[in-house]
Amino acid sequence: MRNIVGAGLITTGLALLGWAGYSALRPVSHYSLATAAAPEDMAKEIANLGLAPGALQRVEISIPQERRPIAAGLLAREGERLTPLVWRNEVTEPILFSDVSAAEITKVLTAIRDHVGEDAIVLAWWDMSRAIRLAAKRNAPLDDSLARGLLIPVAWSEARKAEETRWGAGAAPKSSETFDRFIDALLSDEKRGAHILTEIAAGKPAYVAVHISDVWKAAAARPERLSIAYKDFPSSGVSHGVIKSATQWMREEKIDGGFAVEPIGGATRLHYFTRKGDSDALIAKLLPFSTSNPAQLERLELAYQHKGWWIYRLK
Repeated sequence: MRNIVGAGLITTGLALLGWAGYSALRPVSHYSLATAAAPEDMAKEIANLGLAPGALQRVEISIPQERRPIAAGLLAREGERLTPLVWRNEVTEPILFSDVSAAEITKVLTAIRDHVGEDAIVLAWWDMSRAIRLAAKRNAPLDDSLARGLLIPVAWSEARKAEETRWGAGAAPKSSETFDRFIDALLSDEKRGAHILTEIAAGKPAYVAVHISDVWKAAAARPERLSIAYKDFPSSGVSHGVIKSATQWMREEKIDGGFAVEPIGGATRLHYFTRKGDSDALIAKLLPFSTSNPAQLERLELAYQHKGWWIYRLK
């Protein structure tokens, strides 16, 4: 966990949203979410995590207009509690969770298991916390009975309550209180945010694990505190030319918040804060935005980075 990776902050592929042929998610009045026993080939992809195959389930989300599922994944079930492990969106807008491949989640959870001491805790969003407890066998105390931060398409806003109930099931009701403080920490400046995280850690050595999608989750949970948006630019991949075009567009639109870019298929997606002050939030400082620099953090030290995950040691 000491191998600090700080290069390529702005041009790192973030793997946030799915992109597979659909131009947009059509408004629908209903959808279906179905689970079934995980196929053997899917279970094998995460075999190194040591999870019981019987606890793994395949999940598919479908709408009447499409023959294929618009999102699918692999989750672990513990009674009522569901832990998403692998997720793939087949539409531009994410459905519940951002894309996570079996190879990516296996590598990150294995790194946590191998390099985080048994006496330490890992603070992460509730879905990643569940995965850390299950597969990395490390203390990740956060959970959320309210399942905040689900990425619900605008057209499905009426489904939010049902999905929060589904994904919040099995978590202790009081878990939401501590998770509230975690969200507060991510949306505060570094000094106050680190102070809150230290209080949550309660004297134990602590790491903070964040994913690029967490900034969208935080914005979904507290839209009045954080505002983020995206715009796609035609491209064969990330390039200086695209970044120049993106920054020029931001100037023309008088948007002066921090930004990050992500190659998606034949486009480059620009993720940007619509308000300049949002770039000062701790979550923005921990992720590869144009206004962030891990080397300048005083209370957190970058310890590990892979794809969209950034793991810091709390000093």
